[in-house]
Amino acid sequence: MVYRWCILFVLLFIVIRSDHHRPFHKYRSLEDRPSPYGCNRTKGVSLRSSRRNINDLYVSSTLYASDEEITVTWNETLIYCTDDYIGIYFTEIPLFTGACAYYDYEFIQTNQTKMSWEMINLRRPLEFRYYSRENHCSGNYSLIARSPTVEPMNYNAPEQIHLAYGDRIDQMFISFVTNSTNVVPQCQYGFDPSSLQWNVQGTTITYQASDMCEGPANITGPQAFIDPGYMHTILLQDLRPSTIYYYRVGSDEHGWSSIRSFTNRPTDINTQVNLIAFGDMG
Repeated sequence: MVYRWCILFVLLFIVIRSDHHRPFHKYRSLEDRPSPYGCNRTKGVSLRSSRRNINDLYVSSTLYASDEEITVTWNETLIYCTDDYIGIYFTEIPLFTGACAYYDYEFIQTNQTKMSWEMINLRRPLEFRYYSRENHCSGNYSLIARSPTVEPMNYNAPEQIHLAYGDRIDQMFISFVTNSTNVVPQCQYGFDPSSLQWNVQGTTITYQASDMCEGPANITGPQAFIDPGYMHTILLQDLRPSTIYYYRVGSDEHGWSSIRSFTNRPTDINTQVNLIAFGDMG
């Protein structure tokens, strides 16, 4: 288990630092500018924005589920410079000094008036902000517009559901993440998706920035360590070999995941098994 967590920490660090694939599915190529002008992510530079009238960014919804798309729209007259951008921010980030403290961003193209974001549940309120550079596009960034607060429909929705083999052929571990330890994590499972006849409870752990080895992973912030929530693990036992099981995780209090399925391992060690392995999707 120690080795498993070490690998997890490394993967989280790589995803945070990567400029080729950003968390809200904002893809970058090697030719793209790695960040808005003057925002050096490795140094955490924060630029001051002068106060001016703040316009509105409009959002298609203020509530979302994971992987749901939110469209941001704005008035065409807001466009000032070729390196204008819209970022997504924790609501506590200062408006006029936190231009570079975005969680993710996307540059605005000429004549563009809308942008779509595929959301992930960060278990916290967020907002979109439009920044443009002052002094005929040669100065620091200034806040031009902001959106209403957007937030998850369910802060405690089961997320990041994973399966892992146990030591025995009749075992399967199921893990997932929520925002709370107030209720015991559960898994309901069975042979039929319409009748999940068994219920098993699990255990919960988490970790903090102080548990990480070095920066930026041990520094709390939108571009460093972000609260991972609580990781729940449930062990299913006495499973039949080569059998399809249907399951869902969560609780009545905080909500359930969709019903998923897996096929348990065969007992014959000579049975051919196809396997796909990966180390870092970022």
